[in-house]
Amino acid sequence: MDFSTIIKGLVDQNSRIAIHQAVVQSTAAGPPASLTIRLSGDTTNLTGIRYLSSYSPTSADVVFCLINAGDILVLGKLA
Repeated sequence: MDFSTIIKGLVDQNSRIAIHQAVVQSTAAGPPASLTIRLSGDTTNLTGIRYLSSYSPTSADVVFCLINAGDILVLGKLA
């Protein structure tokens, strides 16, 4: 899925795309590099989560995620 598809999906009111806040629990070098995160308000860790190459993750980062039909992509951390 490319960026323009994500943006079009956000505008579409029938879209299942959502933005959530999460906390990075751990990182894995890969390949492919991935994260373990915990979505805000949840107690379950999610593993194998991919992130944008412009983001350099560390444990305890507060991040924003795009979720589309079960696929999760970490966009970056909160400053």
